[in-house]
Amino acid sequence: MRVVRAVGRWALRVLLAVLVAALGVVVWAQLSPRPGVYVINWLFSLTDTGEFRGDEAEGVEGRTDVAYGDGPDEVLDVWSPVDRSGPLPAVVWVHGGAWIGGDKEQPAPYLRLLAQEGYVGVSLDYSLAPDHHYPTPLRQLGEALTFVREHADELGVDPDRIVLAGDSAGAQIAAQYAALVADPAYARLIGIEPALRPGQLRGAMLHCGPYDPPMAMDDEGIGGWFVRTVAWAYLGTKDADDPRVREASIVGHATASYPPTLLSGGDGDPLTKQGRALATRLGELGVEHEPLFFPELGHEFQFDLRTPEGEKVMGASVAFLTRVTARDS
Repeated sequence: MRVVRAVGRWALRVLLAVLVAALGVVVWAQLSPRPGVYVINWLFSLTDTGEFRGDEAEGVEGRTDVAYGDGPDEVLDVWSPVDRSGPLPAVVWVHGGAWIGGDKEQPAPYLRLLAQEGYVGVSLDYSLAPDHHYPTPLRQLGEALTFVREHADELGVDPDRIVLAGDSAGAQIAAQYAALVADPAYARLIGIEPALRPGQLRGAMLHCGPYDPPMAMDDEGIGGWFVRTVAWAYLGTKDADDPRVREASIVGHATASYPPTLLSGGDGDPLTKQGRALATRLGELGVEHEPLFFPELGHEFQFDLRTPEGEKVMGASVAFLTRVTARDS
């Protein structure tokens, strides 16, 4: 009987400890985005992104972990054709990961394929939320662009033919930087001096990105929780009316001077409604843009080159780059 009572008391203490811990996590989640960030990054770790993403590119060489700044996250990779006769256009890519994860290796296979087509592909790391907040990645992208521009001869880059690209959260970062290059007033609002002149930025290639954070902050269900959590981690607020949330909207700040843009997305991805909204806005402004939206496909479908849609986006990307980086464009 004593043993039974002892076991019962032990079980009660364990149950109370679990309840207290659970309550602590609930309270913590109300005060900080970190619990949600841990859960999301764990879910990311379970995601199978596919094995075939352009690793078969031939005639390409790379330099990895090149420092573009002084911080531990401020490194980039450069992918170039082995045989080149002069400076080439550069595609500077910002990786995805909901602003809280990911790294520069994710788009590397894609950039190797673009290098095979005659471009220099640059992929950069940047500091992640919630340890680092907006607009830190924007500033770091500017530092990377400054590095590319100042080391153009060494990298084999034509600094007057640069295209910004990105996927998922990286598409938002790239798209926002393109907006501040195009609009001095917007650059002053954010407090960033653009690293490029408008004439040097020839275009933007944007895949599956969140281009209008206020649009998604009130979404319901797991999708709404996800958006609010990562936006809180990155922007430092979960209030849709906060100036930082509105400031991060490319839909709200694009102008007629925005560079030519290729947009892709799948309707199985909840972010695609923001991509469509940006395409609509660019059309209203008279900006050259190429929307590539497909039914049913999910987030980041463009990286899977085993599918017809992935191949179509790759082909359209090469055609887009050829057009916007032509020397007389």
